[in-house]
Amino acid sequence: YVQQERGIVTDQNLVTDTTAYSFKQEISIHEPYQLDSLQPVFLIPIGQKDKKTKRIEYINAGIGFSNSSFSKDYYYSSFSGLYNNFVFVDYTKEVRIPVFNSKIALTDWAYMKINDKKLVLFKGTDSDTNKDGRLNDDDFQSLYVFDIQKQEIKELSFKNQTVLNFEPLKMTSKIYVRTGKDINNDKTFNYSKEPSDLYLYDVESGESEAMVPEELKIKIQEILSK
Repeated sequence: YVQQERGIVTDQNLVTDTTAYSFKQEISIHEPYQLDSLQPVFLIPIGQKDKKTKRIEYINAGIGFSNSSFSKDYYYSSFSGLYNNFVFVDYTKEVRIPVFNSKIALTDWAYMKINDKKLVLFKGTDSDTNKDGRLNDDDFQSLYVFDIQKQEIKELSFKNQTVLNFEPLKMTSKIYVRTGKDINNDKTFNYSKEPSDLYLYDVESGESEAMVPEELKIKIQEILSK
């Protein structure tokens, strides 16, 4: 039988009895999202459906609106779901390209416009760190930044840490990235026993840094340990 866990399959032998069933995931095209209200520029989410012989089971990859805020020179909106890719479409430049060129699972994404900078941010993973045969948010996550003007993707990962969520510092060019620290190096994050951290990513400069400097962490830890 096919396991009920959500995710992008990396090893079908771990999710179904391949001696008795054939199994595959089929792409499912979702509604386009217009990134620029003044330009014909769109992002199309690509979901997936689990399928095997004699029986079809579905993994819904719907879009869930999270939040939005905007002003004349600032706009941010975020969404959630389960996707294996996105198609970027720019009719002014006759461009239609996949954002990712390798297998990946994406669970959160956001569009951000700050002054002349336009970006799409994704939380996802391309590594089955827990070795269950599927890519999903149980695996270690990275933050991916897609520059719309350059049509380039950049990955932000943090050593021995998984990206938990990201949010903008509103009306600034910065977003904060909250991570979970894998203290015991078992490739999983225990919410109740392992600490989290915060980083800043400046979308205009492309630079990242710890939101709480290391020397300040040490000072606070000393206070706690007294």
